[in-house]
Amino acid sequence: MIKGTLVDRTEQLLEENGWVTARYHGCFDMAAKKRHIILVKILQNIDALSEEQAKNLRIIAESVGGSAMLVGEQTRIEKLKEGVVYERFEVPTVNSATFERLVTEGVMPSIYRDKGGLYVRIDSEALREARGERGITQRELAEIVGVNKKAIYEHERNELRMALKIAEKLEDTLGKKLVKEIDLIKKIVAPQESEPKDVLEKDVGGKLRRIGFEVKYVGAAPFDILAKEKALVVSDVEADKRRLLKRAPALRGFAAVTGKPALLITEKIKEKELEGIPVIRRSELKEMERSSEVLRAAKRVRKKD
Repeated sequence: MIKGTLVDRTEQLLEENGWVTARYHGCFDMAAKKRHIILVKILQNIDALSEEQAKNLRIIAESVGGSAMLVGEQTRIEKLKEGVVYERFEVPTVNSATFERLVTEGVMPSIYRDKGGLYVRIDSEALREARGERGITQRELAEIVGVNKKAIYEHERNELRMALKIAEKLEDTLGKKLVKEIDLIKKIVAPQESEPKDVLEKDVGGKLRRIGFEVKYVGAAPFDILAKEKALVVSDVEADKRRLLKRAPALRGFAAVTGKPALLITEKIKEKELEGIPVIRRSELKEMERSSEVLRAAKRVRKKD
């Protein structure tokens, strides 16, 4: 199935189930919001996601308080299985069938695919309680399922991954569900390092930091800078008006879905607004002394038909 068809199907699936969506082609293909925000990258072959794309995807997802997900069908060596969570550069990855069940039924998978095989995460408290109810020692339980006592001890203290086959033996022995579901929509933790792509971005980011913002730079997105203080401002920084006009609709869609104010920061453009997004020149930004002035400027968005 070609990527365009996968993206179309994903958009339709989300919208039919009450999600508001915005499309983009870059480090993510779909921003969607219902009770929470998810950024989805869609690929036939998940190996095509680069480390840099994954980094940008995670930075953006964390900044908007959302989650990131990769939806695909295969790697270079295998097809993705339904109900199994893979990972690509720390981005949770599932096939389209798993994603569909998540969206339509709220069903979370419970199995991880790792280099050593299939794994699950054990509920530590449930394991301790079940063993106590059966009156089995850690050593006895370890011998029954074929692991050492330390493994049982560690799994009762911390929610660690365990080989699926061992977990199934544990559940059969204790007669209780011990495997935890994988929360695919939990808020993501992103890398902190990010660098500006040019002098203009560096200058704008430096000014935003000086007036109180936490700044992150991103690439392959409909914007360049994420500036966070009491609120998050997504900013596209560009000297070329034609490029701003080309990128503005995607930025407007992202801002609408995430509910975050957006701003275009440029060198010489005289317009106060492009495609419904407020514009300020770099010289205007330099005159601003408080973050609140930037936030007010970013919220001057007029709805466009």
